[in-house]
Amino acid sequence: MKVAIVEDDINMRKSLSLALKSYGFEIVEFRNATDALKKLDDSIDLIITDITMPKMDGIEFVKELNGKYEVIMITGNATLNRAIECIRLGVKDFLTKPFEIEDLIAAIKRQERVKKVTKGKKNKIKLDFIAEDKNTKKVLEIAKKVAPTKANVLLLGESGVGKEEFAKFIHQNSGRSGEFIAVNMSAIPENLIESELFGYEKGAFTDAVKEKKGLFELAEGGTLFLDEIAEMPYHLQAKLLRVLQEREFYRLGGTKPKKLDVRIISATNQNIEERIKSNKFREDLYYRLNTIPIKIPPLRERKNDILPIAKNILENVIKEYNLEDKFLNKDAENKLLSYEWPGNIRELINVIQRAAILSESNEITDKDIIF
Repeated sequence: MKVAIVEDDINMRKSLSLALKSYGFEIVEFRNATDALKKLDDSIDLIITDITMPKMDGIEFVKELNGKYEVIMITGNATLNRAIECIRLGVKDFLTKPFEIEDLIAAIKRQERVKKVTKGKKNKIKLDFIAEDKNTKKVLEIAKKVAPTKANVLLLGESGVGKEEFAKFIHQNSGRSGEFIAVNMSAIPENLIESELFGYEKGAFTDAVKEKKGLFELAEGGTLFLDEIAEMPYHLQAKLLRVLQEREFYRLGGTKPKKLDVRIISATNQNIEERIKSNKFREDLYYRLNTIPIKIPPLRERKNDILPIAKNILENVIKEYNLEDKFLNKDAENKLLSYEWPGNIRELINVIQRAAILSESNEITDKDIIF
């Protein structure tokens, strides 16, 4: 197993490296996150990173990794907010300095076991749309009413509440024959967003050796879901506004407009009004996208959804990874219900997935539920 250590403290970095090498791990070292991002490749199985580092801290580093690597986070200055942020980003282990090397080895072995079970899998659990809680049902009624219309929808809510699932629900109930295509605006490098959305003609730029359809064309007759819309670069917002107004667009390098029949659903977990005040988001685009705003409540405000969603996740994990049948016992259920779920459904998926894979028997107990 090849492990990357990202740590600015040279003594800590060398100590970890020597200790892990003695356990048989192959180690590469980086003194900061910026260097790591330049040199990480597909040979890395796991990253161990500090949170507090110069140039780029560990949380920003994990955001840049965008889920490509499994991460163990270490810190000498643990706070609840930082731990919550790590969980939201999908970090499954969070160790506070000073820790015993055995604790780190145990965390690595948990990662190894998960990696072994999930090898070759996309590791994306498919969920059924579940709305058992009255707060979710209220939002669902709005979604049902707006689905058959052409109105633009802006989904609001905390990170991990299931905005993409709501967008899919609206599309599936819209009667539109085209595809549902989702794009995360924060996951695409800024210099590629325009070509990804609008496509390009052959010869539009040096590497454009043949034409390429953009996401607007691929979603023709269907729905384009623009997640994290608040992250869209300001200079491209005017182009999106024109598309929404004129219902047509140009490919990069193109001279003929292409007509558009696409339903736009966008989403954000940010306060767009604040971004408008700081000149990071166009007010006219906001009002165009915000025809029908739908605020999705966090999981802590829809307690009656927790167990049905957890059981649905468990069923899908068992199927996805070909595990033996497992069930949540009463203590495990009570533990799930008593937690506040700062990372919402995304965190619930991580918790149930890990419990299903690591539990030693068919009965998942409260001890298997690790937040």
